[in-house]
Amino acid sequence: MPIPIHLSKFEDITGLDDDQVKEIIARVGRDDLTVALKAATEPVKDKILGNMSKEERQALTQYMEWLGPMRLSEVEVVQWQIINKFKDASGDDAFV
Repeated sequence: MPIPIHLSKFEDITGLDDDQVKEIIARVGRDDLTVALKAATEPVKDKILGNMSKEERQALTQYMEWLGPMRLSEVEVVQWQIINKFKDASGDDAFV
């Protein structure tokens, strides 16, 4: 059974416990997670990367560098997709 997680903005990840962050890592594809982290704040990056194995962290960091610069709008779309995946079932609109 998935761990309950509610995100209303991407920055909310910093307030999650480690099990919740690991659930996000498990449920979000590596490609999307890598793109989303391109414009994430350092605390968000630290929280996510700190919940990965050394090998996973190195692979994701190398992939992020390989992707090179991206438009902020492209990164924000992926962040919103992740937020929407974890918004609660009460029908709250993640864009509010």
